[in-house]
Amino acid sequence: MFTDYLPMLIAWALFGLIHSLTAAFWFKEWVYRQSAFLKRYYRLIYNGIALLTFIPIMTTLYAAPAVLIGTWNGSVLLGGLLMGLGISTGLAAFREYNLAEFIGWPMAKSSEHQDEFQQSGLLSYVRHPLYMGILIALVGLLVAQPDWKHLLFDLLAITYIRIGIYFEERKLVRTFGHQYRTYQQHVPMLFPRLPRT
Repeated sequence: MFTDYLPMLIAWALFGLIHSLTAAFWFKEWVYRQSAFLKRYYRLIYNGIALLTFIPIMTTLYAAPAVLIGTWNGSVLLGGLLMGLGISTGLAAFREYNLAEFIGWPMAKSSEHQDEFQQSGLLSYVRHPLYMGILIALVGLLVAQPDWKHLLFDLLAITYIRIGIYFEERKLVRTFGHQYRTYQQHVPMLFPRLPRT
C-alpha cells in the first residue's frame, strides 16, 4: 500500500526542495547579481516554477488509489461547503495585496507601497489569511473524499504550509523588525481568536 503513495511523497519532496531553494534569501541575492532581467522578473519566474513543480503533485494524487480510511464515504455537500469557504477566504485575503505585485508582474511595483506593512481586513484577525483559507479547503477536500491519498495529500500540504510560515515570518521580522514582532503578539497565526463573553 505504501508504494502506491510513494510517487506523491517524492513529488512533494521535490516541490519542497525546489520551492525552498528558490525562496531562499541567499539564492535570490545570487540570482539578482547574475542579471538585471532575472532580478526584475524573479518573482514571476519563481511563481511559474512553483506552479510547474506542483503539477507532478496533482498528477500523482489523482493516479494514487482511492482507498477509504474507514467506512464513512464522506459528504460532498459538507466538503464542498468547506472548500467554498476556504476559497472565499483565500480570495478575500488577496484584497489586502496588490495581486499583480504578488504574482511578480514588475510593472505593477510601486515604490510608494512596496514595503508597506499591511494589517487591515483579514490581516487584523490572522497573520496568514491566505493559508487559513487553504487549510479550510484542505479539510473540505478530505471531508468530501475521506481516503488515504487525500489524507496524505492534506498532511503533506499542512506540513509544508507550516514550514513555509516559519520562514516567511523570519523574513517579515527581518523586514519590519519590532513592528512585526508586536503584530505576532497580538494577532494569531492562522485562526482568529473567539470573542470573550
